[in-house]
Amino acid sequence: MARDHLFDGLDTAITWHPGDLNRVMASGTLANIETYFVFSGTSSHAASDPHLGRSALDAAELMDVGVNFLREHVMQDARMHYAVTDSGGVSPNVVQAKAEVLSLLRAPTIPQVREIYDRVCDIAKGAALMTETQVEMIPDGGTADLVPNDTLGKVMQEVMEELGGPVFSEEDQAFAREIEKTLTPEQKAACLGRFDQKTAERLKSCALAEFVMPYHPTEKATPFSTDVGDVSWKVPTVQLTAATQALGTPGHSWQIVSQGKSGISHTGMLYAGKVMALTGLRLFQKPELCEQAKEELKERLNGEPYDCLIPEGFQPHASR
Repeated sequence: MARDHLFDGLDTAITWHPGDLNRVMASGTLANIETYFVFSGTSSHAASDPHLGRSALDAAELMDVGVNFLREHVMQDARMHYAVTDSGGVSPNVVQAKAEVLSLLRAPTIPQVREIYDRVCDIAKGAALMTETQVEMIPDGGTADLVPNDTLGKVMQEVMEELGGPVFSEEDQAFAREIEKTLTPEQKAACLGRFDQKTAERLKSCALAEFVMPYHPTEKATPFSTDVGDVSWKVPTVQLTAATQALGTPGHSWQIVSQGKSGISHTGMLYAGKVMALTGLRLFQKPELCEQAKEELKERLNGEPYDCLIPEGFQPHASR
């Protein structure tokens, strides 16, 4: 949508993301590229004719080994993840003719993640060469790093402080306490380790965050990715997180799923809606803030053009 100019001409973009705290997101995020690496070989009987087979599974495993060795030779803030989405079959008595790896690469900027992607592609080609197989790279998606906007962030922070945090019911608090019991000491420590000592002490006694975090802009990218990043290159963008889960809930976990339709999530969602609406109202009342936000975006980009990580002609893989 950003590549195809659907956001051109807008004054601002206002959005939110579920989380365990109520705060303005005042940092960038990681750009990412997600790609299927599909290896094709030749099947054969693994005992009587192994010499006639060319193992796509061997190629996939060698690629993953190569990527793991690459970890030592990329920047500290880069992330490389993969899943073997097709091992070729369930029989070890067959040389597998097909295998597939889904790769997800992240880095603080688009040029950085593109460089890592090129190196991973070379590793995949090398794995195919070693095993006399073929490899095809099929794009699955990509997002730009998010460009924060301090002008809009301060407006949203002011709204949140005036509104106060969400208020959860006793039932919600009790459910959050039950979720809290499932967290390991390491998970709880990781949650509190994100904050200064004063804030950490305040959070220790909470199962749910009913207060607004202070505004804390930082140049260090938050280690996750979002398609909001692409929007932020085209139009000044501001985003909040609202408490929709118990404090310390690990990302992408069963605990998040179990809270997804709870009263906790609905309360947080409605709170986020109020913040977004009031932020928009304030910008209508003070249109000069929109102009300031546009100038800030221009300064942050410093002439660097938007580079969409989704190739032209890309269509979602409905069959996957």
